[in-house]
Amino acid sequence: MDSSPLPVSSVDERDAALRDMVLSASGWRTVFGGGDDALTTAISVSHRDLVALAADVYAEDLQRRGLRTVAVATDTRPTGPAIADTAIRAFLTRGLQVRWLGIAAAPEIMAWVADVETIDAFFYVSASHNPPGHNGFKMGYGDGAVMPGSQANPLIAAFRAASTDQKRTRALVEAIGALPPEEVQHVIDAQPRWKAEALAAYRAFALRCGAASMEPETFSRLLREALRQRPLGIVAELNGSARSVSVDRALLPELGVATALHNDTPGVFAHQILPEGAGLESAARLLERYAADDPRFRVAYVPDNDGDRGNLVFMGSDGSAHALDAQTVFALVVMTELAWTRYLEDEHDATFGPLAVVANGPTSIRIDDICTAFGAEIHRAEVGEANVVSRAAELTADGFHVVILGEGSNGGNITPPARVRDPLNTLQALLKLHAFHLDRVWRATSTPDVAGADNGPEPELEPAPDGGFFALAATLPAFTTLATDDPRAKMQIGGTSHRDLKARYEAALPERIAPLLDILRETYGTAVRWEIENYEGTARRLGAGNRSGEERGGLRVVFTAGEGRNRPLAAVWMRGSGTEPVFRILADCRGDRPDLLDRLVEWQREAVAAAVGL
Repeated sequence: MDSSPLPVSSVDERDAALRDMVLSASGWRTVFGGGDDALTTAISVSHRDLVALAADVYAEDLQRRGLRTVAVATDTRPTGPAIADTAIRAFLTRGLQVRWLGIAAAPEIMAWVADVETIDAFFYVSASHNPPGHNGFKMGYGDGAVMPGSQANPLIAAFRAASTDQKRTRALVEAIGALPPEEVQHVIDAQPRWKAEALAAYRAFALRCGAASMEPETFSRLLREALRQRPLGIVAELNGSARSVSVDRALLPELGVATALHNDTPGVFAHQILPEGAGLESAARLLERYAADDPRFRVAYVPDNDGDRGNLVFMGSDGSAHALDAQTVFALVVMTELAWTRYLEDEHDATFGPLAVVANGPTSIRIDDICTAFGAEIHRAEVGEANVVSRAAELTADGFHVVILGEGSNGGNITPPARVRDPLNTLQALLKLHAFHLDRVWRATSTPDVAGADNGPEPELEPAPDGGFFALAATLPAFTTLATDDPRAKMQIGGTSHRDLKARYEAALPERIAPLLDILRETYGTAVRWEIENYEGTARRLGAGNRSGEERGGLRVVFTAGEGRNRPLAAVWMRGSGTEPVFRILADCRGDRPDLLDRLVEWQREAVAAAVGL
């Protein structure tokens, strides 16, 4: 064994590496592998030292809280083992107990941590949907959720300070180098045990999410029985992700789903990691191939690398597979889960408190209409999974039954008790929708006043005899929404202060907005009012200037009409990125109105550009 001391990076070397890191509540990440698409397994000395310092700062925080056991896992990126090895050694030098899972999907480790009282925290190595050369880590405590900004920001500040401390870095690297090999080997040897326990916990947890208040095993049995009468097949195109060694291959068949797995070798990427555009083409072709031989196959999904996101393609009546946009998928799942609560009340004598749904600021207004149909309240929070999860926790503490939460702008849904996105939750919603005819609950619940008025031309339903998913989506309230991957959804703002930009934007609104109100009045045949909403964390604040801190939250202008109900017709939204000089914008309007959407987008871009001074 080589007993020579480990090299230590200099402050300047770490500073150069740190400048390229993204540090946020959603995760800390950078390019570890020599380039965006590089498949190298090694990491540099400076990156190793930053990982060690991050783990040490986190371990210090855990010890300060009286916590002792941390779970560690990775997705399937090539640098994952090197990063995890360094983090594990740093935790051990602090005297923490480490439970090593190896490769695990993000929802898997988080469900396990939430399920087991003796696990206090997790350190998950992943860069989610970014290219394979990227990597990073997400951290959280025993509730199984990624820590919110209120907890992450102090850690980020402590990490930045530690990275400039050469004495601390040298002592940490020396301690890692002096760690007895048997301590690390003990952690590695225990991995099969913890992996088996985590898979069992995750299976049970996923079923709880699908079942809501129904007993999970009863739910599984009833779903199998229903799918025997109305079969459904799903293609899982896993793209070498962490889901290739998770519960998918066992749970879906257990639920009665005809299942076909493809590209399920961990770490072997068949295409880009991002499950959008070209990343869905393989799944679409596979689905078409299976559907041609077996009409049960109607859906395919592709996860990102850590498996907390799964985008979908569906068979259309034209014999081709197509993707539904993110906003529509989220709306379909929200409708389904609300219909499921009514089904449980009517068929299984379940009782619930007041219903609530939580979404982020740029989620389409169509969610408001769906919630109104079921008598549920819609609550919005700032962009970011941690913010939506925290808002749901606040509502639960206030006595609400939070049916579902998530971010319509990226299509990811979170079904309680989950606290992270999970494609299995989305798939279970679709299974319930299909197997239990929940579209009938929706059709009986919605009325023209809720879901039809002001929608513009009625969409033509797909003539699918089995009520295919495109046909069901067409029964939702019609809205036209700017996609997040549309080039018009991004604006470069340089070094402009977010605070100053929003102040100038708001100051100009009374004059700039008048022509837009005329367009909306002509379109909808009614007088239109407008209101400003600011989002910070879990808070929705009404009125201009109602912000605090660096004022980097979302700003939304909502256009409403009607007496008493204050019915939303359209909205424009914007939010600055926390990691690049970009403003993201969105527009949304009632009905199938692409021309109106173009006017809203053009108006919003001009208003932001004027506020920047362009």
